[in-house]
Amino acid sequence: MMRLNYLEMKEENRFYLNVKKYPKLNFNVSHQGDYVVFAGECSDSVLGVDVMKLEYTGGKSLADFFRLMTKHFSPQEWSTIKGSGSEKQQIAMFCRHWCLKESYVKATGVGITVNLQDISFKINTNILSKEFIVNDTQLYVKGLKLEEWEFQEMLIDDFHCVSVALHKSNNETVIFREIAFHELMEGSFPLMIGDEQYCTDYFKKAEKP
Repeated sequence: MMRLNYLEMKEENRFYLNVKKYPKLNFNVSHQGDYVVFAGECSDSVLGVDVMKLEYTGGKSLADFFRLMTKHFSPQEWSTIKGSGSEKQQIAMFCRHWCLKESYVKATGVGITVNLQDISFKINTNILSKEFIVNDTQLYVKGLKLEEWEFQEMLIDDFHCVSVALHKSNNETVIFREIAFHELMEGSFPLMIGDEQYCTDYFKKAEKP
């Protein structure tokens, strides 16, 4: 979400953040599945971002897993999750709720040490899309609706959802763009001499089952 005009181009096509010109930098990073997501801006507003892969890989049945997770979701949230359709759709809705909670607690800085059942989301648009951002999800904390928070959600692909929590003093719109590895590394340079033998040995290691 950080716009390029916050950055200044210096020698060798490298970009640097001008911290004197933009001293109020807020950013947040999350990673899961196949993606790393980044949201940032230069203002007084707070934000948090989270990405979730829409899958369940636990050994227990989905019913047993939901039973173990009961204390982390409000009754309204469970009604939405379990009423969303097939088992696959329930998993997707569960992950979406978890993504929302993570983005909020990361924005506020409290982490998941708080009682997550007190943080309840009301979903108004059931289907997320890769084509547009959903921003009508409502937040309730201990039963009180918090009007000053907005959550901008979308699908990155068919298997990953993302949520950005924004305080409403922030009028920005989130724009996600997938960055290829060569773009990410453009203008970078090594800090030390590469060890090709170490890399070769590392990639020979077997993956954990």
